Amino acid sequence: MGKVAEESGMVGDGPAFRLTSSRGDCALVEFVDMRLDRESEVFSVRASIVPSSAWGWSQRRNWERARQQNPTSSSALIRWAVKPPAAYARDFGPLDPSWTYGGPVDPDASGVALASILGEETIPTMKRLLDREELLAEFLDPSFDFHRDRPIGWARTLLRVDDASPEELEELLGQVETDYPVADEFAAWARMRASRS
Repeated sequence: MGKVAEESGMVGDGPAFRLTSSRGDCALVEFVDMRLDRESEVFSVRASIVPSSAWGWSQRRNWERARQQNPTSSSALIRWAVKPPAAYARDFGPLDPSWTYGGPVDPDASGVALASILGEETIPTMKRLLDREELLAEFLDPSFDFHRDRPIGWARTLLRVDDASPEELEELLGQVETDYPVADEFAAWARMRASRS
């Protein structure tokens, strides 16, 4: 992964690699180890997109401290599993497809397969989705399987809050789903953030 990441401009950060746009939006690839048996290594690979606005919203109560830290996938707008080919998969069901090597699975071959998928599919997708217009289009009309971490109205607002005129922002806030306990707080936060942009 290291070589693929470096060639793509990603920076390592513990079990994660990140790519950050000029506006602070972040794409992450994270590796999660699973301790299951002694004969093989099992891990999942997860990708996520964290716009700086989504990080700001989720960290609003600790913003002075959080703004000095790297965004994490806990604030992702979308996230997805990097799925292994069958030869390198450990089957735990469709929700968390896991990679494996060791035992009967050749570690080098598994590594080559992972590097290939990251370099040819995952990282190009992440780079494309660091463009907020592309991310919103994908959010509204998915071309692959991913998990949305916000409802559509909230996502529209988060992706436009830094650029919207006051009139556009009010129109966006009129589309925000209000059946959430913090909907009023979200609207107030968005107006405050927009006023500072």
